[in-house]
Amino acid sequence: MQYRAITSNSGYMRQGLALASWLLLIVLLGPSLAYAEDAHSWLKRMNAAVHGLNYTGTYVYISGDQIDTMQIVHRADESGEHERLLSLNGEAREILRNSEQVTCILPADRSVIIGQHKAGSGLPALVPGEVLEFSKLYELELIGRDRIAGHPAIILSIEPKDKMRYGYRIWLEEDSAMVLRSDILDASGKVMEQMMFTELMMQSPVSPHMLEPTVDYSQFKVITDHFAQAKSTADIHNANWSFEQMPKGFKIASQSVKTMPMKKYPVKHFVLSDGLATVSVYIEKSGIDEQMLEGESSMGSVNAYGRQIADHRVTVMGEVPRDTVRQIAEAVARN
Repeated sequence: MQYRAITSNSGYMRQGLALASWLLLIVLLGPSLAYAEDAHSWLKRMNAAVHGLNYTGTYVYISGDQIDTMQIVHRADESGEHERLLSLNGEAREILRNSEQVTCILPADRSVIIGQHKAGSGLPALVPGEVLEFSKLYELELIGRDRIAGHPAIILSIEPKDKMRYGYRIWLEEDSAMVLRSDILDASGKVMEQMMFTELMMQSPVSPHMLEPTVDYSQFKVITDHFAQAKSTADIHNANWSFEQMPKGFKIASQSVKTMPMKKYPVKHFVLSDGLATVSVYIEKSGIDEQMLEGESSMGSVNAYGRQIADHRVTVMGEVPRDTVRQIAEAVARN
């Protein structure tokens, strides 16, 4: 009887030690395990922070040998978003954005390009579509903690399940989920592109004055980039364009007809998305003397592919691998 009691107690002790060891392991691996179920909610919170908070700061953008330092002022109020981006190195550039339009000021050329508002900010705001569809394409996990620009951060890993899209690693401020750093990774895990704040102040008052341009562009040449109506008589509007055998997960997110500077004919513009990555497809009537992309072209993490379909040129461009833009270009068909 005594032996059994000792054996029984020893068993309980072993179970207790095992439980204690398991709890210790959970503590040690906290960021990876404790937050795994909340990874999707962190990504959604990031999008809300990028678009909904007031903030000012300076960030560095690195792509290959290109290094740009940008100052950003962002305000969100009842009328929508207002933003000013100013380049601090290289050729002077300034971008003003609100819910109505985007204005790009180029002092060196004494020109200003005014276009229709596009959703999004100067910062990456990766917004997945339906969780179920997104989970078929990417693995999402919180993998640790860090510190960026003086702010404690959670590290979010987004791993693609195939080679048709890039991976991402994103650092989010622990309280607000504001993006502090974003890396784009190739199939081998190498960083292709990086954005990182060196200074950031959140929820600070942002007055209308802080959003005003730093240069007077009233005498600059104005170039208007706008969307035309689909009722245009140009034959590109009357053509039925479709996509066959696209890479898994990519669908048409939007389509429009657009007039562009230096283009004789309107351009059909499709935006494709897998819920995270986006790709632009431009279809235009070919001009005899126009220089157009033929085959592949790359710049940092952005790849492009051009091909001819009868008397029209198809150009596909996006932050996706080369095989992806090529496959999308080859999937375009005129019915």
